[in-house]
Amino acid sequence: MFLHVFTGRLKCLTRDKLMLFWTLLFPVVLGTFFHIAFSNIMNITEEFSPVKVAVVDSAAYQQNAAFRQTLDAVSQPGDGQLLIVSVVGGEEADRLLKSGEVDGILEADGELRLTVKESGMNQSILKAFLDEYAQKSAAIGKLLRENPQADLSGLLDDMGKESFVNEATLSGAKPDTMLNYFFSLLAMTALYGSFWGLRNSTDIQPNVSALGARRSVAPTHKMTAVLGDAAASLVLHIAEMLLVLAYLIFVLGISFGNQVGYVLLTCLVGSVTGISFGTFMGCLFQKKEGLKTALLIAVTLFLCFLSGLMMVDIRTYINLYAPVLSYINPAALITDAFYCLYVFESHTRYFLNIGILCGISALFCLGSYLLVRRQKYASI
Repeated sequence: MFLHVFTGRLKCLTRDKLMLFWTLLFPVVLGTFFHIAFSNIMNITEEFSPVKVAVVDSAAYQQNAAFRQTLDAVSQPGDGQLLIVSVVGGEEADRLLKSGEVDGILEADGELRLTVKESGMNQSILKAFLDEYAQKSAAIGKLLRENPQADLSGLLDDMGKESFVNEATLSGAKPDTMLNYFFSLLAMTALYGSFWGLRNSTDIQPNVSALGARRSVAPTHKMTAVLGDAAASLVLHIAEMLLVLAYLIFVLGISFGNQVGYVLLTCLVGSVTGISFGTFMGCLFQKKEGLKTALLIAVTLFLCFLSGLMMVDIRTYINLYAPVLSYINPAALITDAFYCLYVFESHTRYFLNIGILCGISALFCLGSYLLVRRQKYASI
């Protein structure tokens, strides 16, 4: 009987074209848009050209050997060139800035000053360069005051280098902040399994749908029907998640690391969480299916927002000011699980996320059972 219910329910769910669109095609389309948008960002970064800047040729500038040497270092032609420097008089510098031939003016009269006409990426680069130079020159001045005999040979040349730190992950994977959007996208796909769970709860309750009323008088045991519906929705949704995952990896070229088994486990646990969440919501509210669907969409999107789907930095703010939200939000847990597999070699944090997700799924299933076990309906 279970197999009969399972196959029948699977056929029924696969005929729901609207639900298939939202749970399968919508994540694919959204992932495509993400890829297009972030590819453009990466292209802009890769096509970076040196920033043009005018330096006012004054007596103070000529006496500031450290500043002149630093400018020479960062304006050397090559892959690491940061600036294109034009040393001119004050009036000529103003003219170049007004005409847009340079992005800013640097002056070294007493203290370093930056003058810009507008804000933008190049102006931000100039500001960052000037701030870094000021910090390093202040550190050198403090060192000389404390130890006048210190050997500073070669230190000024090093001030022209961009960074002494290389960004890396413990797993050896290439760091990429944009991947968090795709991790959150897959978390959203997992939680969209709640639509199938909501559909199951609606189709089993006789006071909510006509189909539920017909199934309630069928000779099939209610537990068999519930388990058969759950198994069918789980199989269908896992297949959808695998298709979305395959599209992201093989078509869009998104990397989820090399721990395939754990990635699939995360998809499985995320799917169970999504379906159990939808089932609980369907049992909790005895309203029309349209109203419950709207409420489910709102809750799911809010959870995905907190996981970084719309703004990746939101996760940082939550961890700083409301860390408890990171442990009760299924979308954040799924996103963090994928992040852990990509970044860390250790699985401690990963299994913590998976364990909490399993606990949340168990609570949803228990809540659904308690809500429907004592329901009785009048015979008509």
